[in-house]
Amino acid sequence: MRVDQIYLYAFCLFSLLYICAVLFYRLVLSPLAKFPGPRLAAASRLYEIYFQIIKGGTFTWHINDLHDKYGPVVRITPWEIHIKDPEYYNTVYAGPGKHRNKDPFFSFIGYPKSIFSLSCYDSHRRWRKILGHFLKKGAVLELEPVIKENTQKLCEHFSAAVRGKMVLELNAAFHCFTSDTLSQHAFGQNLSFGYLDQRTLSDSWKTKVNTMFEFCRLVRHFHFLGDIAHLIPNVVSLAVTGFNDVYAMEQATRSRIQPLIDEFDQREAEAQSASRIIEKPFEMPKAIYPAILANPDIPLLEKSQSRLEDDAIFLMFAGTDAPSQTIAITMFHILNNPRVYQTLKNELLAAIPDVETVPSLYELEKISYLSATIREGLRLSSVVTTRLPRSAPDQILQYQQWEIPAGTFVSMSTYFILRDPNIFPEPEKFTPERWLLEPDELLQLERYLVPASKGTLGCPGQKYDSLTP
Repeated sequence: MRVDQIYLYAFCLFSLLYICAVLFYRLVLSPLAKFPGPRLAAASRLYEIYFQIIKGGTFTWHINDLHDKYGPVVRITPWEIHIKDPEYYNTVYAGPGKHRNKDPFFSFIGYPKSIFSLSCYDSHRRWRKILGHFLKKGAVLELEPVIKENTQKLCEHFSAAVRGKMVLELNAAFHCFTSDTLSQHAFGQNLSFGYLDQRTLSDSWKTKVNTMFEFCRLVRHFHFLGDIAHLIPNVVSLAVTGFNDVYAMEQATRSRIQPLIDEFDQREAEAQSASRIIEKPFEMPKAIYPAILANPDIPLLEKSQSRLEDDAIFLMFAGTDAPSQTIAITMFHILNNPRVYQTLKNELLAAIPDVETVPSLYELEKISYLSATIREGLRLSSVVTTRLPRSAPDQILQYQQWEIPAGTFVSMSTYFILRDPNIFPEPEKFTPERWLLEPDELLQLERYLVPASKGTLGCPGQKYDSLTP
């Protein structure tokens, strides 16, 4: 037997023994071996990959089937358990004072420096504190003129479609609205994507966002594909159908970050020049990324080009898709339900008798049936259907008779809460009246309104805050 054959056999034997050892640990010795669930899921993440890649992203619905079979606690990967119990949600997705970390494997979507991919509690908290400032109600109120202007542009497109008897696809239309509004808020008014300024509303941004989600789902399981795609994007765009849309979206975002950095560098250079004559004091920008660059209290490391680009790309596709889908789904249900439509119309006419008047956000919030309709739209659209694993690194969690070891990734799916018939009777029906409750009862029901997760690692802009002083 040749030496090379001996090495090959030894390698194969070692690999086989290693695989057997890993499987034995995961199925027998692991602290999670006591939890119920499919043995294949406990043995390998290939079980999840099968449903997500081969079966077209159906793992969430399969998890629900597993709960029907195994009960409220199911081990769905070698390192993760899933719980289906709305009352336990605030324990997994805890607020301030409770440390939670993300699963770095699950959080990897090809943009490692975005807020979504920051898996450690401390690193996420630092960037969330910076970014969250621009998503509070005060920042939204400052953006109100932009929102009104873009709303007027969108209404003009609707009117043009009516006059021309054209079909207008709601999801694409609202993607144009959200992409323009968020890009102005993120980069400044001069760097808006400008979809609403086009003669007709395009489905270009919607297509880019949908393709981006498909790309992220693939990269989550095969990290190296993201590295290859960004290393040779032009080649991959030619070889892989759809990646051209992803690359175009990335470039559209990066092309707005670069001039902001150039402007910041130029201003810093001028400030350090002894010959500089200060004509007027510098005014802090209000848009997100110009303000971050201009803020001297934010460390330079947080202002790196890769950090800002990754975060801006994620902000633009996540921050436009969820709102546009929610608005489109809500609008559909209003138009599809004559009772809801008429009730909402009557209340709006009573509150805003002059149809030429554009009400403020304060005034709109006082319209109770409108607020109820928005809450019901958020519930029924439930656009974030994926689970979001969390771990308590320094705490043993207790669920019923199950003791969950510290550091174990635990996940829940908001879709199952938002469609729970025990909380929301006839959950498939669009019923705004379910939110017309006394303040204490409304507060109790809102505990289960979790369209975009909760806790210290949840979406920075998802919390409903009253705009009324």
